[in-house]
Amino acid sequence: MSKYLCLAILFFTVVAAKAQTDFTFPSLVVEYDSALIFRHLKLIPVKRTEQAADSNFKMTNAISLKTGMSKGTVKLKERGNYMMDNINVLFVENKSGKDLIIKSGEIVMGGRQDRVFARDTVLASGKQHLVPVYCIEENRWSATEKKFTYRGSTGSGLQNIIDTAKNQTAVWDEIRRLLKQNNQTNSSSYAVMLGNKKTADTSNQYIRYFLEKLRSRDSSIVGIIASTGNKILGADVFISTSLFYQTLPGLLEKYCAEAVLSGSNPSADYSREQSYANELLSPSTQAAFLSKKGKRFFYKSLLIQITGYSILY
Repeated sequence: MSKYLCLAILFFTVVAAKAQTDFTFPSLVVEYDSALIFRHLKLIPVKRTEQAADSNFKMTNAISLKTGMSKGTVKLKERGNYMMDNINVLFVENKSGKDLIIKSGEIVMGGRQDRVFARDTVLASGKQHLVPVYCIEENRWSATEKKFTYRGSTGSGLQNIIDTAKNQTAVWDEIRRLLKQNNQTNSSSYAVMLGNKKTADTSNQYIRYFLEKLRSRDSSIVGIIASTGNKILGADVFISTSLFYQTLPGLLEKYCAEAVLSGSNPSADYSREQSYANELLSPSTQAAFLSKKGKRFFYKSLLIQITGYSILY
């Protein structure tokens, strides 16, 4: 083995070890006594006690799907006309001049069917990419293609199924269950259900409340653990406070939607959240937890986010 190869292996080992410590105790602390509760949703802040190497990291050279579509620099279109061959892919054209960040669970309405993106993806500018999606509107396949519009994010429950089951039938099964549970049987569209006036108005009340409360807190928050009733909805922790607040509106969409569609009164204690956090953030258990119950998101080889999935206690 050459000297240069040995040095390269050592370098990447050190980088990986540093990234791991940036996302575990004692670099992070969960502030259970600072929990925020609104109706059916409880959010517990995760703060950083030590400065990470990239503590001011922000996506300055990247653009979100929402921004790119609103500016017209990111365009989506169907792959073709045949339903079975093309239902699970879309062409995405990125002319923004920046990397395009697409997150699993992001919804686009239109085309021949409404879709949700199937995985976290980074797309270079100046190219057209074929990106995997799932259908979230079971009974429509239009003869003509409508313009795609951005619709936000799925609830955390459906996103977990998207990330773990990786199966169109499982996605449709969950949507059918939610439609029935919320008395929305006049449509097969998950996006239409989210856009229902009562659902949308209630979700917006949640989002406004948590945005105001979290933005008024100190500047060391890098993540949240979300729960409703006896269920942990999930957790998202970032490399920096800057990135957390940059991403916060989208995070709140997925957790608030889940609380509105399937939530119940949160527990008064935090024993469930504590058990969850200990598995997610302890150095000895994090890798095993994320391999089965969560995921990591890298941007240009830098670990910038970890996500934990929902667990029913």
